[in-house]
Amino acid sequence: MKVLTSDWNSSKAQLTFVRRQVFIIEHGIDEQDEWDGKDEDAVHFVAFGTTAVPVGVCRLTSDGQIGRLAVLPNYRHQGNGNLLLRKAIQVAREMQLQQVFLHAMVDVQIFYQTHGFKTDGKIFMEAGKPHVKMVRDI
Repeated sequence: MKVLTSDWNSSKAQLTFVRRQVFIIEHGIDEQDEWDGKDEDAVHFVAFGTTAVPVGVCRLTSDGQIGRLAVLPNYRHQGNGNLLLRKAIQVAREMQLQQVFLHAMVDVQIFYQTHGFKTDGKIFMEAGKPHVKMVRDI
């Protein structure tokens, strides 16, 4: 497994493939919510297994928001999400950010807690799904 750092223009096909499968098809997120206009300026990460097919993606915006972390169903629980999140945090540190944050779907907040993220527990709706804001100092 490896994670490549990229930009929207270079990796658009891989990024849209994974996000469409996970967020739009699997989770039923509306396309207008998924394609929010923040991709062009974000740093993107693409995880690959043993083939050239992407298995997961993630992005980091300049204000320190980690988002759109998605791993295809057949590649979950194999460390891909961990690698993507660690890489995003590493790049945020290289960007000299002091803190990163994300909006986690409520059912996966434990994953982020294992990586040092904390939440105030306030649930809000985003893209029709319950989320919590989580923050981590770096």
